[in-house]
Amino acid sequence: MSEENMSEKNNSLVNQYIAAGDPLISEGCVVNLSHSQDPLIRRRIAENPSTPLPILLKLLNDEHSEVRLGVSFNPLVQRPILDELVHDSSVDVRYGLAENPTLPLDLIQELIEDENPYVAQRARRTYNRLASISWAA
Repeated sequence: MSEENMSEKNNSLVNQYIAAGDPLISEGCVVNLSHSQDPLIRRRIAENPSTPLPILLKLLNDEHSEVRLGVSFNPLVQRPILDELVHDSSVDVRYGLAENPTLPLDLIQELIEDENPYVAQRARRTYNRLASISWAA
């Protein structure tokens, strides 16, 4: 691949990444970008509050853990999806959830009991930090 072609491809990926994070993105673009070969583009679509639920559900089963974790950071994701992600087979997904201060406290408590000691410790630290904030308030 020539340097010029590589530059065009990189510019295209940057533009796709920017478009995928745009809250005013069209549904057609969301659909197209949700099929991107690049998991970072799919993660950005997963995080976008404009992404319709059927696409989020598809991304919830993505082969790349960072895409599934991206679903958890979508502000419109509802409890049943978070319940599923807390039991994800990927330690990376569960660790990412364990450090998310917007996750419901009972799910953080569930992650404190995770079989992976790093996930459990991260969840414990997040829970303690949130408890100290609410205690101080």
